[in-house]
Amino acid sequence: MAHRNRTEIRANWGDCDAAGIIFYPVYFRWFDECTQALLRSVGLDQRSLRDEFGIVGTAAVDASARFTAPVTYGDLLRTTSFVERWGTSSFTVYHRFDGEAEVMAVEGREVRIWAKRGADGRLRAEPIPDAFRGLLG
Repeated sequence: MAHRNRTEIRANWGDCDAAGIIFYPVYFRWFDECTQALLRSVGLDQRSLRDEFGIVGTAAVDASARFTAPVTYGDLLRTTSFVERWGTSSFTVYHRFDGEAEVMAVEGREVRIWAKRGADGRLRAEPIPDAFRGLLG
C-alpha cells in the first residue's frame, strides 16, 4: 500500500474569490504544498533530492482538480496525499481534501517527472530510482 500523508489546511480570507469561496488556483498551490509535505514525511525535500539523487527536482507536468463542495474562509480542510501511479520517469500524486463532516470538497492529481538537466541545459525526464519508489510505495 502506498505511503499516505495527512495534513490540515485552514482556508484564509485571502484565499477566497469575490463570491467568498476558495479561488480555484489556490488549490493547485495547496496540491504542491501537500506533495512537499508527502516528501518531508519520508525525510526528503527538493534540496535533499538534488543532493542524494542529482536531480533538479520533481517537476509538475500536469495537474487536474475536481471540485465537489464549496470551501470558504475559516473552513478546515483535512488532506490526504499519496502516489497513486508510478511510471518509468513520472509519478502521479493524488490529493483528497475533506471539509466538515469528512465530506470530500476537492480531489486532484499532479503528474510529476523525475527531472534532470541534459547536456543541452534543458530539463528532461529520467527513470525514477527504486530507492525513491520504495520510500513512497
